[in-house]
Amino acid sequence: MEAILDVIVGKIVEKCIDPIMRQFQYLFCYRSNVETLRNGIKKLEQRKTKVQRLVDEARNNGEEIEPIVTDWLRRADDLEKEAHTTISDGTENVKMNCFKIVMLPNLKSRYLIGRQAARRGNDVKEHLREGQFDEVGYLPPLGKMPLSESTPSFEEGLVSRMSTKKEVMEALKQEKTSLMAICGMAGVGKTTLVKQIADQVKFEKVFDEVAVATVSQSPDMRNVQDQLAEQLGMKISHQTDLPRAERLYMRLINSDKRILVILDDIWNVIDFKNLGIPVKGECKSLKVILTSRFSDVCRGMEAEIVEVNVLPEKEAWHLFKGVAKISDDSALSGVAKQVAEECKGLPLAIVVVATALKSNHTLESWDLALRQLQNDRMGNLRGVQDLVFLRIEWSYNHLGTDEAKHLLLLCSLFPEDYSIPIEFLVRYGKGLQLFRDTENLRDARDKVDLLVDELKSSYLLLNDAENEDSVKLHDVVRDVCLSIASKDEHEFLVSNSGLGKKNSYTTISLISQDSNHDLLPFCKEYPRLRLLRLVFQSDWKPLRFLNWKLRRLWKLNLPEDSFVGMEALRVMELNHFQIEFPLSWPGQMLRSLRTLCLDYCVLGTGMSSMLGHMTQLETLSLFQSRIRDDQFPAEIAQLSNLKLLDLRVESSLHPLPSGILSSLKKLEELYLGSSDHLQLGRDKEEEIGCLKEISAISNLACLQIALDDLSLLLLSLQAFDTQRLSRFEIAVDNYRGIDHRKNYQFRKSFKLYLSGHGDEGLKQLFDPNVTSIVKRTENLTLNLSKSSCLRNLVPDLGENGFINLKKLYLVSGQYECLIYSTANLGFLPPGCFGQLQEVTFSRISALECLWKGPVESPSLCNLRSIEVRDCAQITTLFSQSALKCLVKLQSIDVIYCVNLERIVLREESLTEEVLKLPELKALTLSDTNFI
Repeated sequence: MEAILDVIVGKIVEKCIDPIMRQFQYLFCYRSNVETLRNGIKKLEQRKTKVQRLVDEARNNGEEIEPIVTDWLRRADDLEKEAHTTISDGTENVKMNCFKIVMLPNLKSRYLIGRQAARRGNDVKEHLREGQFDEVGYLPPLGKMPLSESTPSFEEGLVSRMSTKKEVMEALKQEKTSLMAICGMAGVGKTTLVKQIADQVKFEKVFDEVAVATVSQSPDMRNVQDQLAEQLGMKISHQTDLPRAERLYMRLINSDKRILVILDDIWNVIDFKNLGIPVKGECKSLKVILTSRFSDVCRGMEAEIVEVNVLPEKEAWHLFKGVAKISDDSALSGVAKQVAEECKGLPLAIVVVATALKSNHTLESWDLALRQLQNDRMGNLRGVQDLVFLRIEWSYNHLGTDEAKHLLLLCSLFPEDYSIPIEFLVRYGKGLQLFRDTENLRDARDKVDLLVDELKSSYLLLNDAENEDSVKLHDVVRDVCLSIASKDEHEFLVSNSGLGKKNSYTTISLISQDSNHDLLPFCKEYPRLRLLRLVFQSDWKPLRFLNWKLRRLWKLNLPEDSFVGMEALRVMELNHFQIEFPLSWPGQMLRSLRTLCLDYCVLGTGMSSMLGHMTQLETLSLFQSRIRDDQFPAEIAQLSNLKLLDLRVESSLHPLPSGILSSLKKLEELYLGSSDHLQLGRDKEEEIGCLKEISAISNLACLQIALDDLSLLLLSLQAFDTQRLSRFEIAVDNYRGIDHRKNYQFRKSFKLYLSGHGDEGLKQLFDPNVTSIVKRTENLTLNLSKSSCLRNLVPDLGENGFINLKKLYLVSGQYECLIYSTANLGFLPPGCFGQLQEVTFSRISALECLWKGPVESPSLCNLRSIEVRDCAQITTLFSQSALKCLVKLQSIDVIYCVNLERIVLREESLTEEVLKLPELKALTLSDTNFI
C-alpha cells in the first residue's frame, strides 16, 4: 500500500512541482539558457557550413539536391535568425530604471528570455541531430536536355522536313505502330530529324521516357545496352549476354510509362531479342525508331519505312541563307545562290558550306569558294570532305560485293543529274565481265536489277521519277565515286574537257562540245584500258519538233592504227559521231571487244571491215544510227558469239540481208525497230523469210519488232513459241501512227493498231497465237476500228483475267465496259487485273461504265491512275463494290465525257457504307455533266 502511495505522490510532484520549478529555472537561470543557445547556434553554423559544402559539390557533379536537405538548410537559417534575436533581447531588456534612482532587475523579462532561450536551444539541438546526412544529392534521370539544337526560325521554312516530322509523329501516336525506320542517304539529315522528333515528343509529353543509342557500322551491343540503360536510370551489372538482355527487357516491359527508344545509324539487321528490346507487340507502351541509310535492312526487320530525301531547291536556299546569315537583297545573294545549288539539296553539305562561308563578307571570297565547288565539289572546302565524303565512302565500302561497287562506279561515267538507263549498266557490266555466275543476258539483267535495288536501298542510287527503267546518281555521291574511281586499281578518267596525262587508265569517259581531234584517245597507247566512252554534245540544240538529223555531228576519221595499244579494250561506246572507217584494219585490233555501241551516229563506209575482226563481240548496238555504208554490214553474220543485236536504226541505205540472223546461233536479244527504218528484206517474200529466221533462233529470249501487217505477225508466230520470250515489245501498226523508237527498254508489251481493218482485224485478234501474247503482256495497247465489236475486255478477250497486266490503253472500238461480271456470267477470274496500275480509255463511244457488276480483292488493288477521254456515253466510272478494291488509286482524269454524272454508283445493299478512296491525290473533271 505504501509503495502505491509513493508512486501516486511521485506523479503528483512530477505533474505539479516540476513545472513550477521549471518556471523558476527560466527566471533564475536565464543567463545559462542564453549561453547554451549561443553555443548551440555556433555548432549549427558549423554543421550548416559542412552541409552547404556537400550541396555545392553535389550540384557541381550535376546532381539534384534532396528536398529534405534543402528544407534543413532553410530551417537552419530561420533558427539562426530567431536565436540571434533572443540573445540580443537577453542582453538589452533584463534591467530597467526604477524611480530614476537605482537599476533594479526586470523579473518578467528575465523569465521570458530564459524560457525562449531554453526552447530555442532545444530546437537547435534537435535540428543538429536531424542534420546527419550521408548523401545530400542524387543523379537525376537523363533525358531532360534537348537532343537537337534549338530550332532557328529559318528551319521552320523547310516544309518537306516539317511534313516528314508530322508523318512520324502521327505514326507514333498510332497503337499499331511499334517499329519505324527513318531512311535516306548519308548527309540527308536523318539524325537531326530524329533528334528533333525526340525533343518534340518529350515536350508534348507523348512519351514519359526517351532513350537514344548510336549503333553504327560495327556495333558493340553491350555498349548499346549500356547507353539505353543509363538513360532509363538503371545499371546492368551482369557480364553474360542473356541476363543483360533480360534485365533491359524486364525494365521496358514492366514499366508503366510510355517509352520511346531510338537506335541511330543502323547498318545491319538487329537481333532485338538478344539486345533486350521487345518490338513484336509485347509492350504496347514502347515504340522504337531506327535511322538507317539501308532501307532493305529495315524492311527485313519489318519496320515501317519513312524516307527522307534531299531538300527541294527553294528549301535548300532557305536553309543555306539562314545558316550563312545572308538576306535575299544582300550583295552576296547572287553568288551565294550558286554556291547553295552546288550542295545539291544535301542538308549536311549545305550547313557545312554555309557555316564555313558565313564569316566571309567579300564577294571575292565567295567567288573563290564557288569556283572550288564547281571544279572539285566540296573537296577543297575545309571540313566538308570529312563530314560528307567520308559518310558516303563508308556506305560504298559497306556494299556487300565488288559487283555492286563497280556498278556504282560505272554510274559516275554519266554527267550530273543524268537519267542513267539500266540498259547501259547491263551492257557495260556484261562486256566487262563484272557479274559472276551469269552465262546469259537474262541472268545478267536479273543480277543488275538486284544490284540496283541494293544500291537504291543504300541510297547511293536514286529512282528516276520520269523513267522507271533509269536511275539517278546524286551529284555529291557522284563526286565521291569519281574520287574513289580516280585512284588505286580503278584509274577512271571522266572529263568534259579532254584527256589526262596518264596512260594507265582502265576507263575513259569523255563528253565534249569541242570537235578537236587532239582531245580523243585514238592512236595512243592505253594498255590497261577496258572501257572507252566518247560522247559529242553539240552546243547547238535544235527545237524539239525538229529531227535529230539537224544536229551537228563530230566528223571522225578513224586511222587504221586507231586502237593499237588498247588490247585490253572490252567495251566501247561512240555517241553522236559521223564516223568514217578505214577500209582495212590490222587483224589484232579490237579482238577482245565484247560490247560495241555506235548510237546516234552516221556510219560511213568500212564498218563491215571493222566488225569482221571482233570475234569476241557479244553486244552490238546501232540504236538510232544511220547506216551510210555502200552495203549493209553483212559481217555481222560472222559474230558467232553475239548475244545482243540492236538494229533499231534511224535509217539504212540497204535492207537487212537474208541469212544474217540465222547465223547468230547464240543470239538472245534482238531489237529490230520498224520496217520504215530498217526493211526486213527487199520484198514481201524476203520479209517473210526474215521472220522465219527469227522464229528459228533457238536461244532468243527477247524480241522487239514492229510490223505493219497483222497477217505477217500471225505467219511468224506459227512456228514461234512465244512462251520462251521473257521480254518482248511486239507492235502491229498499219498506219505508222506511233513512234516505236522512244522506248529504249521494256518488259512485255503488245501494241495492236487495227483502226482500218474492221471485223477482219478483230477476228485475227482472237487467233490463239495472238491471244497467247495478250495473256502474257504487261503493257497492252489496243487501237481498234470504231466498228470493232469487242464488247468487254473480260471475259471476251481475256477469259483468265489478265493477271500479268500492268498498263492498259484502249482506243476506239465498241466496248461497253472493261469488266462484265454480272450474276449470269459469274464473278471475275481469280486475280483478274490484280497487277494493273494504269488504265487509259480514249474515243470509245459505246463505253457506259468501267466495271459492271461485283468486283472483289485482289482485283484492281494496285490500280494507281485512271484516264478517260472523249467517251460520250459513259455516265459512271465504277460500282460501289469496285470502290473497295481501289485502295491505291491516286489520280482520276475524265475529259470530254459529256454525260458523266458520278464517279461511283451506289448499290442498294450498300447504301450505308462510307464511300472513300484513301490514296486519291488528284481528280480532274473537264467537260462533263458531273453531279
